[in-house]
Amino acid sequence: MRNIIKRIIKEVSEEKPKSNLNRLLDKFKMKFPEQYRDKVDVIEKFVVDYITDHNFNVKFLNYCNTGFGGVRTKDQIIICSPQTMNTLGDFIYIVFHEIRHEEQMDKSRLGMSNPFSEYDLNDFENISKHYWDLELDADRFGKEMIARLVIKLDIPLEIAKEQLKLSQYIENYPSLSKMVIFSLRKIVNELKELKKDNDEPIDIQDHPMVKMYLDKLEDLI
Repeated sequence: MRNIIKRIIKEVSEEKPKSNLNRLLDKFKMKFPEQYRDKVDVIEKFVVDYITDHNFNVKFLNYCNTGFGGVRTKDQIIICSPQTMNTLGDFIYIVFHEIRHEEQMDKSRLGMSNPFSEYDLNDFENISKHYWDLELDADRFGKEMIARLVIKLDIPLEIAKEQLKLSQYIENYPSLSKMVIFSLRKIVNELKELKKDNDEPIDIQDHPMVKMYLDKLEDLI
């Protein structure tokens, strides 16, 4: 009996510690009907494999008051307050939306550049057009990845509609160009003010809204 107890203690102590992603997905898993909870484990593996296979550096913040679900900087992809997201669908969307922005910066694949560092900040019309094109592409990709997972895992439609549904904001994102561009103008104006103070912003992480959180980032996986 003593040997059995020792073996159990040894096995528990040797278990791989849960990642932040795993702990987060445990919350969503408990909302799934019991017979479909193993699907969440497969979703986790899919997300981890995609991130590691492409060498993405994905971080998260327990709390961030930026108004964004995520942001892509030159050094990392940041997911904001994932534990407050309503559904697993919202989380998957935000992750792959920001991953798409990272892929967009790879000019060898998409021929896209960073509108904050390579565009004249005074030419807002050009920046906003380019930025919105990037946003629509990322929106399409995020939603496409959810659909791909539903098909790949053979998740019944009624379960997918409940457990992987998107918030109204995300669902209607392509129609929110005016609101997004308004927020973009505010960010660009603030970056311009930084330039006046001899602080040369080259990336969104140089913006005070993002910079204040950089030392609080944690690994997602």
